[in-house]
Amino acid sequence: MLNSNCSPHVFLNHWLIYLGAMTLITTISIKPTHAQSFENAVSRADLILSHNFDQPLNAQDWWTNDSRAQKSARIAKNKMVPQASVKDGVLQIRRTEGSDHAAVARTKVQFQNALISCKFRLAENQKFSVNINDPNCETVHAGHLCRVEVSTTSVVIQDQKTGTMANEHRKLKESGASKTELAKRLKGKSNMTKRATQASQWHELKILLEGEKIAVQIDNEFVSQFSSSGIGHPTKENIAFSVPRMVDIQNLTVYRITP
Repeated sequence: MLNSNCSPHVFLNHWLIYLGAMTLITTISIKPTHAQSFENAVSRADLILSHNFDQPLNAQDWWTNDSRAQKSARIAKNKMVPQASVKDGVLQIRRTEGSDHAAVARTKVQFQNALISCKFRLAENQKFSVNINDPNCETVHAGHLCRVEVSTTSVVIQDQKTGTMANEHRKLKESGASKTELAKRLKGKSNMTKRATQASQWHELKILLEGEKIAVQIDNEFVSQFSSSGIGHPTKENIAFSVPRMVDIQNLTVYRITP
């Protein structure tokens, strides 16, 4: 409480300090935390996809790149082992040895803004990506718009539409452009945050995508966020798990967020 017996000058200084402190406290109290941002998103979202993987993958709902793996690894057709399979409520994704591409398991889901959530388990020194795509986008290779890559050591958020997967950048690379030139063009198109994630244990990943921003939580702990124009592409048509070697997935959900 302020002392009204002090001089007018001192009283005024105290009063200004008091008002400043109260303003700061009020600002802090009304500014949403990262955790609240995720909670607020769910409160105005609709569940549009949910998989608990209690049944084998339905070919109408899921696509994998098994045929490419089979061709590039030169595996006989009758010996082909699916790269994505369900066992005891777990989606197990394993890249075929010798394949020239990461294993991909993709499912259709349409949104502009969304909260994507799943549980994952990685082996030591492994990683996987959640890719968000629009195959109808003609300015980018294979519809790649953006992705979140999680490894046991870091989290990467990437704008692929205006970054690595943009047709102009891929053509530049194929034409023999130097790494320096490519790096210059791709500057500011991704964000990497160092973050240790323990191997051989289950973790919960949440990806909040709103406008041109992606924010990431792991085990309800804020990791990072990143904004870039390609992320704001208005139509997203599917999400895909891209796996260089192996990952286990549980409880996939997607909530479409109302603007």
